[in-house]
Amino acid sequence: MAGWDQYVTNLTSQGITHAGIFGADGSRWAASATFPNIDNLKEELPRAFSTQPAGILVNNEKYIFIRNQDNFAVFRKAADGMVIVKLNQAYIVSIGVNQKPEMLVAATSKIGEYLKNCGY
Repeated sequence: MAGWDQYVTNLTSQGITHAGIFGADGSRWAASATFPNIDNLKEELPRAFSTQPAGILVNNEKYIFIRNQDNFAVFRKAADGMVIVKLNQAYIVSIGVNQKPEMLVAATSKIGEYLKNCGY
């Protein structure tokens, strides 16, 4: 789905280290070239929005749950942050090395809101 690459490029051009868009079934729609492996992606994405999410393993390193709101969940591992934005049919995942989650939330939520308004 080459059309999705523009959204990933937009996120990485804002300083986000890794960005990806994944279908609700866990399929990869687009991702930055160095996007890391997320163990059990299909199960982990919806679990991030449960009432008591645990952490998420990224390249076998655990990101700890910080908070979730209506359409986004925030995770952290030392100085690195991760944000997952839930759309109607997909998820956007942004990971920032040495980046505060607030920056990730702002950039990722903006694109997520646009795509959600387009029906995704």
